Amino acid sequence: MDTLIALSWVIIVFVIILSPITYSLLYRATKHIKTYFRKASSEEEKISVVQEIQKSIVSLSGVKKGATIVIDIKNETNEYVTDSELIDSRLTSNLLINIFEGSKTPLHDGAVILKENRIDRASAYITNLSKQSVPKKFGTRHRSALGLSEVTKAIIIVLSEETGTIRIFYKSKWEDVSQRDLFGRIIDLWA
Repeated sequence: MDTLIALSWVIIVFVIILSPITYSLLYRATKHIKTYFRKASSEEEKISVVQEIQKSIVSLSGVKKGATIVIDIKNETNEYVTDSELIDSRLTSNLLINIFEGSKTPLHDGAVILKENRIDRASAYITNLSKQSVPKKFGTRHRSALGLSEVTKAIIIVLSEETGTIRIFYKSKWEDVSQRDLFGRIIDLWA
C-alpha cells in the first residue's frame, strides 16, 4: 500500500512539473534571472563592442574602404535583411576589417549585423530602402541604413568609401560623426 501511495505522489509531482503552466512559469523565471545577470556585465560588453567598432572604422577609413555595421539591439532586423551569410562569431575589429577590406572577398558587400554583442551575419542586404528625401550624395548603402532605422531600433554605422564620412542612422535620422566622437555617440544612443 505504501508503495502505491508513493508511486501516486511521484506521478502527481511529475505531472505538475511537466505541465504547460509550470513549464511556462519556470521558463519565464529563468529568462528573468538570465536577464538580471546579463545586465550586470552589459555595460562592459557594450564598451567592448563599441571599441571594436571604432577600431575597425578608423582602420577601414585609412584604406578608403566602406562599411555598414548594424547593431541590432532588439533582435528585429531579420525580416529586413536578405542574402546574408551566418557568421556567429565573437566580435573583433580584425574580423570586421577583414570582412570589409577586400573587394575580392565574398563578404565585403552588404552589411554586418551584430546581435547580442556578436557578429551574427555578414554580406547582409537590407531590403527596406528609405522613402525620405535624402541628399543626392546618399547611395544605396545610406538609403538602406536610413530605411532600416525607420522600422527598427537598430543603430547603423555607415562609413562612406568615397569620402570617409562616418554617419550614424537611428530612429529615422542620421548624423555625421567624427572618428573621435564615434565611441561616445554610439554609447549615448545605446542606452
